[in-house]
Amino acid sequence: RSVRQATWGLTTADPIGTAVEWPEFGDRTWSVSVGAAGGSTFQIQGSNTNVEADFAVLSSAAGGTDLSFVVAGAQCEASIEAPRFTRAKLTVVGAGATVTVTLIARRGSGMRT
Repeated sequence: RSVRQATWGLTTADPIGTAVEWPEFGDRTWSVSVGAAGGSTFQIQGSNTNVEADFAVLSSAAGGTDLSFVVAGAQCEASIEAPRFTRAKLTVVGAGATVTVTLIARRGSGMRT
C-alpha cells in the first residue's frame, strides 16, 4: 500500500505512543486533536534503533524547527526526516491530558503500489 495511517491516543497515564517502523514512507503529515490538554507538551520523535534513549525530536518541513508543541488545540505539520522508527510522545504530561496524534505516511512515487 502506498499510504498508511497510524493513530496514537496519548494520555496522562499512557504518554508514549508505540513506534511504527515505516522508513520507506518519506512523506509524513501529522495532525493533532485535543480532548483535554492539561498543560501538556508533545513531540514527534524518531530513532533508527527503537531504543528509548535514542529517540529525538523530528523537524518541521516548514522551517526546520522542532516538532515539539504545547498542546493548545488542533494542529497539522509535516516532518522532514524519515527515520526507521517514528512515534508521538507527551514529553510534559499534564493532568488529565487526552491527545490524539495521527500520522499519514505516503511512499515516494517510485514505490507506490
